[in-house]
Amino acid sequence: MEKETHITGKEGELKVIGELLRRGFDIYLPLIDIRGIDCIIKTEVGYKEIQIKTREKGIHWLFDVKSFVPRDNFYIICYHLREPNVFWVFPSKIYKLNSNLIKQKKRNILRLTLGKEDSKKRQKLHQYKDNFFQLKEGTIEATKELKAVKKSGWKKLKEIYPTVEAVEQKLMEAKEKNYSKGYIKVLENLKRYWTRRR
Repeated sequence: MEKETHITGKEGELKVIGELLRRGFDIYLPLIDIRGIDCIIKTEVGYKEIQIKTREKGIHWLFDVKSFVPRDNFYIICYHLREPNVFWVFPSKIYKLNSNLIKQKKRNILRLTLGKEDSKKRQKLHQYKDNFFQLKEGTIEATKELKAVKKSGWKKLKEIYPTVEAVEQKLMEAKEKNYSKGYIKVLENLKRYWTRRR
């Protein structure tokens, strides 16, 4: 018996929400479907609205979202059941910018086609694959760390993480929490810096 679309959608929603909980996010679930928002993330400085789109069939990995006006606190997480451990976390502006408008009688659709694993679109959007860190941006913790990196580079980082052990501990946390690859690379460079000076 073929699985119905709404069952596939709910399966994906539960998988994504479970992943968000596993990563330590505070999640709120609306009782009714309002503007397609499937869950809300609470941060110290506001709320992030999340819409979850799930696919199971097809080889092109395409996702359809009802046309919307992008906003800073709105994200779309795309999940395909054939890639059970992969989550595409898109800010709404990025999703809209990389999708095609499909005009229909009842509503307009924004269709994002990721394509197969080696497609150009996937390569272009690779930074959003499993990028849950951006959902934490805007939190007090993440803002302080990003400011430290941007403000005075090496000098500030060396003050914050003055030993190999301190950097290793932060690296472990950054990888567990899926911080951006750029941030992790900076920490790895700092670890090499302190190792050479032992």
